[in-house]
Parts: sequence; structure tokens; C-alpha cells
Amino acid sequence: MISKAKIALIHVAKKQVGMTEAEYRDLLASVNVESSKALNTKTFADVMEQFKKLGFKTKSKRRYRRVDNLPRGKQALMKKLEAMLLDMDLPWAYADSITMKRFKNADGSPIEKAQWLDDGDLYKLVQMIVIHQKRKGKTKQTGKRRQG
Repeated sequence: MISKAKIALIHVAKKQVGMTEAEYRDLLASVNVESSKALNTKTFADVMEQFKKLGFKTKSKRRYRRVDNLPRGKQALMKKLEAMLLDMDLPWAYADSITMKRFKNADGSPIEKAQWLDDGDLYKLVQMIVIHQKRKGKTKQTGKRRQG
């Protein structure tokens, strides 16, 4: 099973190449799965290779952060933050710029990276991104874009 961030990347690729749902299902069937959740590391690589052949390009080379070595609670928040950034097609630099503007060290200097935030501040950052997501009408909770 692959991570939620990789599943999100597949859906970003699907949207970017303009693939219909039927074409997407055919692509998944070509690697013998019915859902992106059933992909493993090898089949994920095969699917992404197909998307690249169809013209999918990532907009940033440095898209992912390594979160495996973080404490478990912080790891979950970082993965959620990563998934939201991918969903809105935003780079990590976006979260880092918010971090620099909103969060300070004890000496008053700005914190430069989102991954350096403590659990409480990281939770606040995730909530800020959720609000941004809702304002832009890109939340997956409703399944539709917000009207008005």
C-alpha cells in the first residue's frame, strides 16, 4: 500500500493530463488494481511512468519532505500538510513562507521551516492551510467547489 501523498499525486497527475474517469480506471486495470489505494511501490511507479508519457510534469523538483524520522504525532500533521499542499498544487515553500511570517522562536527570530515547528504551532499551520483551502473552494470535504 502506498502513502496518501502518493495517492494525491496520482490524482493531481490525472487532473493535469485531463484524463477521464474511464481512462483512469483503464490505466489502473493495466497494473491489475481497481483503486489507487491498492497500488504498491512497483505498480505506483508504473502508473506514474504512464502519466509522464501522457505529459504529466511536476512543477517543483523538491516536492516532498522526509517525515519518517519525526515523532509520531508530528509525522501525522506533516503528512496531512503535505497532502493538502499537493491537493492545492502548492510547493513546500508556501508552507515555509507562512511559517516565517507567523511563527517566532523564543528570541523573536522567525522560524524558517514548517518541519521545525513544535506540535502546537504545526497544528495551527495545518488549520491555516485548511482555511485557505476552504476559501479557495478546493476542499475535498464537500466534493464540490464552493459557490460565492
